[in-house]
Amino acid sequence: MKDYLLISNTKDNKLKGKLLDLISFKIEKSIDESIFYKELSPGKAYEWELTPKRCNKKLKNLTSHLKKNYNLDCNFIKSTARRRKKLLIADMDSTIIKEESLDELAKLIGKEKEVSFITNEAMNGRIEFKEALIKRVALLKGSSSSILETLKNSININNGAKELIKTMNMNGSVTVLVSGGFTFLTEYLKEILGFKYTHANSIQIIQTEFLKSEITGKIEGPILDKEAKLEFLKKYIKKYKLDNDDTICVGDGANDIEMINYAGLGVAYKGKATLNKIADVHFNNTNLLGLLYAQGYADKDIIK
Repeated sequence: MKDYLLISNTKDNKLKGKLLDLISFKIEKSIDESIFYKELSPGKAYEWELTPKRCNKKLKNLTSHLKKNYNLDCNFIKSTARRRKKLLIADMDSTIIKEESLDELAKLIGKEKEVSFITNEAMNGRIEFKEALIKRVALLKGSSSSILETLKNSININNGAKELIKTMNMNGSVTVLVSGGFTFLTEYLKEILGFKYTHANSIQIIQTEFLKSEITGKIEGPILDKEAKLEFLKKYIKKYKLDNDDTICVGDGANDIEMINYAGLGVAYKGKATLNKIADVHFNNTNLLGLLYAQGYADKDIIK
C-alpha cells in the first residue's frame, strides 16, 4: 500500500525554485534515499510517494520544521485501494463559507458579542453544541426574518469550494452539506455550489399580527449536532453501499469531531485544537482544493 507526503500552500505560491529543491533534498536526506515528487499544482502542492519504512522520525521532524518556519501544510496520507473518495460530507460555517452564520445574524441585530462568545466556547468544546445553539438562537427572538435574506447576500464562499464540489460530482461522488446552522443557508449553497444533499436545523419563523415575518428564537424539530452528523455519514455509506475508505469529511470545530473521526479521511480545515487532535489531515495554509490534492487530483483534473 502506498502512502504519500503532501506539502501544500495555496496562499503564497512559494513552493518552487530554491525552496522546492531544498525541501526535496531534505526529504531525501531524511529517508536516505532518492525519491521523486509529483507536481499537483505549480508552486502550491506536491506529493512524495512513500513506503511505510520511509515515514521515520527524521522525516516527521522535518515536516514539523516546515510547518512552523515556512507556513506549509505537511500531511502524511495513507492511501487505500480507493484514494479518490465516493462520498464527501462537509460542514458549512467556517468551512464551506468563511463566516459563522449565527455570528453574522447577531451582527445584523447588534448582539455580536453575546453570540460570538457562545460560538467560540462551543467550537472549542467547552460547552455542548445543543446548549450553545439554543442560547444563541434565543437572542434572535423578535428579529425580522429579512435578516436571513440579508445574510445570504453577504456570505463569502471559501476558495476552492466550488471546484471541490464540482470536481467530486463530475467524478461520480456524492456530495453532502451537513450543518449545525440553518436550512435557509444550506439550501442556498446547494443551489449555487451543487451539493447533492443538505441537512441543517430549521429556525422557527411566525407571521405577526402586522403580517410581518419574525424569528421566534426557537428551533423547529430535533437539533442537528455532532451525533447527527455522524448518523448522516453512516446513512449515506449504507445508502450507496460504501465503506469508510470511500469517505472524506471536512470541518473546523468540535461539532465535526465524530464524523471526521469515523471517516476514511478526516480533514480539519483551519481547525480548532479539539478537532486537530483527531483529524488525519490539517489545512491551515491551503484552501479547499487541498481536499482534492489529498485524493491525488492535480490541477489538470480539477473542474472549474
